Amino acid sequence: MDNTNSGNWKEETLQVPAGALFLAGTLCIPQNARGMVLFPYGVEGEARVSYTESLASLLNNNGLATLLVELLTPEEKALDRETGYFRENVEIMHQRIIGIADWLSENEQTRHLPICYFGVGVTGAAVLAAAAIRPDLVVTVIAVGARLLLADDYLPRVEAPVLLLSGEQDSQDNESNQHILDQLQGEKKVETIRGSSGNLFEDVNTQEEVGRIASEWCLRHIRLG
Repeated sequence: MDNTNSGNWKEETLQVPAGALFLAGTLCIPQNARGMVLFPYGVEGEARVSYTESLASLLNNNGLATLLVELLTPEEKALDRETGYFRENVEIMHQRIIGIADWLSENEQTRHLPICYFGVGVTGAAVLAAAAIRPDLVVTVIAVGARLLLADDYLPRVEAPVLLLSGEQDSQDNESNQHILDQLQGEKKVETIRGSSGNLFEDVNTQEEVGRIASEWCLRHIRLG
C-alpha cells in the first residue's frame, strides 16, 4: 500500500473489499472532504488515465474524495479478452459496486462521507443497477454513455437523483438518454457538453467542464442529504 499525505491530501493505493474478493483501487481524500465519489472502471476501452489524470483530480480540487476501482481482476480481464464474458456483465459489476460502497460506509476513513456514483459506459449501467438495489448507500448517480441501456430493467427502481452527461454531437447517447429519463421515477437531468462528440475526456476543456458539472451536482445533493 502506498500512502502519501501532503497536509491537504491523503492518497493511497489499496486492495478494496468488494464482497468475496479484493480489487485494485486508488483512494484520495482531500482535507475537509465533503463527500465521496466512487468511480469504478475496468471494461475494455475505459482508460484509467482518463479518470486518474482528469476527472478525479478535478473532483478532489472541489472538496470531493474519490475512490477509483478496477472492477475486474487481471485474470478476469485476460479471460474477457478471450470470451467477452465480463465486459457487459452488469450483474457481476453491480454486486461488486455494492460491496465497495458497503466497505466505504464502514471504513473509519470514509464512513462519514456521503457516496456518489460515477460510471461510464458499462460501468455507468452498473452504478445505476447498484443504486436501484441498495438505495441506502448512495446519494446521487452520474452516468455517461449509450451502454447505460444495459441497466434498463433496473431504471424504474432507482431512487437517487441521476445526472446523465453526453456530448453535444453524440446522437446515440442523446437517444438513449431520453429513454432512460422516461424510465427513471426520481429526480433526473441531462447535461450536454458543448463541443464534445462521444468522448467526454477528449480534451482539457471538456474534462474541466465535466469536472465542474459533476462537482456541483454531487455537492448539491450531498447538502440536501
